Amino acid sequence: MSHSSPRRRKALGQHFLVDNNIADRIVAAAEIAPGERILEIGPGRGVLTERLAPLGKLVAVEKDRWLAAVLRQRFGDELTLIEGDALDVDLPQVDVVVANLPYAISSPLLFRLFDVEWGRAVLMFQEEFARRLAASPGSKAYGRLSVMAQHHVACRKLFRVSRTAFLPQPRVHSLVVRLERRAPDYEVRDFGTFERVVATLFQHRRKTIRNALRLEFPADAVERLPHLQKRGEVLAPAQMAALADLLSG
Repeated sequence: MSHSSPRRRKALGQHFLVDNNIADRIVAAAEIAPGERILEIGPGRGVLTERLAPLGKLVAVEKDRWLAAVLRQRFGDELTLIEGDALDVDLPQVDVVVANLPYAISSPLLFRLFDVEWGRAVLMFQEEFARRLAASPGSKAYGRLSVMAQHHVACRKLFRVSRTAFLPQPRVHSLVVRLERRAPDYEVRDFGTFERVVATLFQHRRKTIRNALRLEFPADAVERLPHLQKRGEVLAPAQMAALADLLSG
């Protein structure tokens, strides 16, 4: 079966970016300085790769064996190519990450990236996912993804990308975001408890904080917490971390 057949592309979650103007805007948004280390995930046909390779020390991770062979032939020593699944291979420490991420693995791949050292990233996601990623407390899109991602990065929405910029066309539009790696402005005593608090509050987002957390934690510990009459969806990450610290104490 050809690598470019619709069936194969669908199986791999591939939607190749074919709009050169969008590719130029993505690379420009990364503001790459000469000689910086760059990581590209899922280069596909190389529309971003050809722009990134001259700018710095480029490492690309490609799962598709056929595409990997084409990229090696096309770019040679201009890039270091890692053939494999970005969820499984060892990812290098870099200065900047640039990628059009497969929709199907956006969340696990994003959190996989948080295990690697980098300074900033310009990533393209499905529009709904990107809006959840950048959402503020109290908004409809704000949820577990927002809190856990914003624990690691500051997120800024850059521009929307029409589905017509891809081949084959996905069913939805995309959104490019810029992530800046930074430490949160709060401390977490026990990260496991923080994750449990966040998960519980959004799993029961229509309940008050009291009623939601009593489903997961001892009632006497919950009753000592602030904000009990509010809903979790209005709390900022720092406030959720404070609840977790009190519960873990």
